[in-house]
Amino acid sequence: MHRILLLLSFFCFSFAHANNVLDDLIKNEQPTFLAVDQAFKLDFDQQGQQLFISFDIAKGYYLYKKRFQFVAKNAQAAEPVLPQGVMIEDETYGHSEVYFDEMTTIIKFDQINANAEYKIRFQGCAEAGLCYPFETISIPLVNYQDKHGFETQNTAITKIESTDSTNSKNDDRDQTLTERLAGQGLVANLAIFFLLGLTLALTPCVFPMFPILSSLIAGQSGELSTKKAFMLSFVYVQGMAITYAALGLVVATLGGQVQGYLQHPYILIAFSLLFVVLAMSMFGLFDIKLPESWMTRLTQVSNKQKNGQYAGVFLMGILSGLIASPCTTAPLSAALLYVAQSGDYFVGGITLYVLSLGMGVPLLLLGTSGGKLLPKAGAWMNQVKTLFGFIMLVVPLILLERILDAEIIITLAALLGISTAAYLYYWHTQTQAAKAKTVLWVSAFILLFFSLTVLKQQIFPAQVIASDKIATQETVSIGQSQFIKIKNLAELESRIEQARAENKLVMLDLYADWCVACKEFEHKTFPAPSVQTEFKNYLLLQADLTESDETTIEFMEKFTIFGLPSILFFNQQGEEISAQRVTGFKNAKEFSTHLQQLSQQELN
Repeated sequence: MHRILLLLSFFCFSFAHANNVLDDLIKNEQPTFLAVDQAFKLDFDQQGQQLFISFDIAKGYYLYKKRFQFVAKNAQAAEPVLPQGVMIEDETYGHSEVYFDEMTTIIKFDQINANAEYKIRFQGCAEAGLCYPFETISIPLVNYQDKHGFETQNTAITKIESTDSTNSKNDDRDQTLTERLAGQGLVANLAIFFLLGLTLALTPCVFPMFPILSSLIAGQSGELSTKKAFMLSFVYVQGMAITYAALGLVVATLGGQVQGYLQHPYILIAFSLLFVVLAMSMFGLFDIKLPESWMTRLTQVSNKQKNGQYAGVFLMGILSGLIASPCTTAPLSAALLYVAQSGDYFVGGITLYVLSLGMGVPLLLLGTSGGKLLPKAGAWMNQVKTLFGFIMLVVPLILLERILDAEIIITLAALLGISTAAYLYYWHTQTQAAKAKTVLWVSAFILLFFSLTVLKQQIFPAQVIASDKIATQETVSIGQSQFIKIKNLAELESRIEQARAENKLVMLDLYADWCVACKEFEHKTFPAPSVQTEFKNYLLLQADLTESDETTIEFMEKFTIFGLPSILFFNQQGEEISAQRVTGFKNAKEFSTHLQQLSQQELN
């Protein structure tokens, strides 16, 4: 009997021990997370002017209500009413409302134009401790007058990568401004557009108007009174304003399609070439003027009027407005979008008219000053004309940056800066006035210095990066340990070389401000004494993936990252130890054990 009890005791002990080992294995096993499109499945259906949207949320996952963003392109939609969610405590966002299982809503449209689409931006997390980056999905919309069925377009749903983004950011920014404007009265909006016009007056698109108006006023015969100078400037601005008012009417007629037209590569290239031709004209290579027969007819009409010179100034204002209008900077884009969505001819005309009046304020001040702000007519006008030719070449760079690589645009801008600096120095040698010589020389030196610096960075990027890595090392302190912040994969490789020399492993913490579990790692796990002790065997690196930029794309595509937190480990051969990757949150005890086992495995 005694032997039987001993055998039973041994069996129970062995079973309990085996059970504990099994529990440890289960605890150390990495949770398996779904891809974002599996965790949050989107279904949608358009019925006339309504779009039904439904998210099927996998068990153990949730979506943040306040992280939803909706943007209608080439369509006018009411603000969606989202259903009530469940309140949770979130370390990053505090008391947060989230959706489990499903989220459905209906989007109602007042107007759907051709090539319309509806963008949905969202973010969610897994309860096990993983947060996904922002995700954007684009849903094609069908005009109810379109003969094609919705089913054919339903397959064209586009997933816009969370890291995609300069263009979508600009669209969202313009749309946000438009939504704010839509909630205010017309008078308030006109005041806003007047202020926006003032900001547009400081862009390169308007610079060509200054020498044009200056030459018109300086070239007047006889004594120029302040009243006459003001009237000439006012008439010039009115000509420009009429052009913009006409543009507003066109936009109100075409609706949202006009933005697509203005952004078409052929249009951008055509206007870029136009500005290059105009710049060449200002350099004196040739003169741009109307045919002789037209000039004769205009002169005859002007001579029959009491104040004939005003007709010519008004015409120049119209032409100047035509030249400047293609520059669709952010304020003008928002104005066009607002007008397109209003569809009102009066709103379209008056909005762009007031915008152009704001643009014309500096022109009025310059013109009214007459001889006070402008020197007398002379050789300076040709020199200023040439300088504005260089400035005018900035406009094609602004237009073409939407279709050319940033590296090409930056290089061209640097070369333009060097050329402009050379001309300023030449002007300096031709000027007698001491103050003017000093200003021109200093301006040329500063412009040349910055242009050469930019050009060097474009031609020798590797040398610049290497120098930065040696000279500067951005770190973040967590507990007693220092995490080195890295910005790209090239820097990661160089740090792995450093770790090999120090006989250490590499730990890479992929972090983002919006990641809840990343904050828990930072505040709870990493500072723990047991974890800090194990950190001595590791070179600690951190990559900030908060922003949706090229760095985020680079890291997430290279290592196939679904979400954060993700902590990667590299051996001294520079290879990721993928089996030891940590995805999701671990407490201090679990993480310190993980670090200890890994270092013993790789370093001993």
